[in-house]
Amino acid sequence: MKQSVREALDAYYKEAGSWAADRIGSLQKSQRIAWAFAAGAAVIAVAEAIALIVLMPLKTVEPYTLLVDRNTGFVQALEPLNPEQITPDRALVQSMLVQYVIARESFDMTTLQADYRKVGLWSAEQARQDYANLMRPTNIEGPLVVYPRTSTVETRVKSVSPMSDRSALVRFDTIRRDDGGMARPAEPWVAVIQYRFSGEPMATEDRFLNPLGFQVTEYRRDAEALPAPEPEILEPAAMTDVDAAIAVEVAQ
Repeated sequence: MKQSVREALDAYYKEAGSWAADRIGSLQKSQRIAWAFAAGAAVIAVAEAIALIVLMPLKTVEPYTLLVDRNTGFVQALEPLNPEQITPDRALVQSMLVQYVIARESFDMTTLQADYRKVGLWSAEQARQDYANLMRPTNIEGPLVVYPRTSTVETRVKSVSPMSDRSALVRFDTIRRDDGGMARPAEPWVAVIQYRFSGEPMATEDRFLNPLGFQVTEYRRDAEALPAPEPEILEPAAMTDVDAAIAVEVAQ
């Protein structure tokens, strides 16, 4: 009897020891997995910290200024004149576009001949034909007919915006002054210009004026803002018989 009890106790203790060993092994395995995840998270955190430290110098805040035209509502971002951003070729093209617009849109009898020669030399195809038609003395819409000889028109370019490799949008104002120097309100305009650089031969004196063969092929000008509507004058309404009777009573 005692022998069987002892054997039962031994079996029980053996089974309990096996269960305890399994539990300890399971806990140790869970701890190893947890430590592995913790180590992985620590490595990721360290990598993110290093990446932030490396990228922080690259993060910069660049303030910019917006210019809003109070007459037309046109919004333009003003960029600083940075030699690294404006290449010599781009600056040269902008300069030629500005010179062309000023020569074409301005009017001054003292410089008219020089402006006409410059625009004619810097134009080609449709742009040249349109300008030649505009400057005919018989054109009732041309400046030679519209403006008196003592009047002047000053052109002020406000911006030049590239549209493609060979086209640009130019915004400008024209200011007319008649005899006496009194300036009229500025008129805002926008011109879409197509241009090219021609390698065609030209005379030496023409090459001095246009050394790169710059030519405008298409030139379209439109008003940037609609003209203000003229005030409407209301005619007095016809007086009815009742109104006439009331007026007579008031007069008496």
